[in-house]
Amino acid sequence: MTGYKEMLEDLDINQDHLDYITNMVWVIEYYSDTYHKDKSSIDGLGVFASKELKKDDIIGIGTIDCKYKTTLGRYTNHSDNNNAKFYYLKNNDVIMIAEKNISKNEEILINYRDHTVRHEEYI
Repeated sequence: MTGYKEMLEDLDINQDHLDYITNMVWVIEYYSDTYHKDKSSIDGLGVFASKELKKDDIIGIGTIDCKYKTTLGRYTNHSDNNNAKFYYLKNNDVIMIAEKNISKNEEILINYRDHTVRHEEYI
C-alpha cells in the first residue's frame, strides 16, 4: 500500500472527499524565485524548483492565516520518496523545507501521509 492510500485511510476519507476539501479553499499565488508551478508527470500540476535547493533550505510557506493555501500548499504532489516536508509554525501555518538536495526544474514532492500527524513546530 502506498503512503497516499495510507493517508486516505488514516483520515478515513475517499479520493472524492479529498478532492472536495482540496478545491474548496482559496489559493494565493505569488511569484517565487524558489519554485514555480508547471505540468506534472505525476498528476495534473505540480511545483518545481526554480533553482538548486540544498537540504534544509526553506522553500516557502504552504498556508497563510490557516485559511488560504499557497501554490506550495495546493499543487505539491505526493511521493513515498519525498524530497520536501511541511512543518508547522507556531501560528499553525505550515512552511516547506527541503529534505534532500533538489535540482533545478526537479519536481518538489511531499509525502501526504506526513499531514495526518502533527510534527514538532519548526519555528
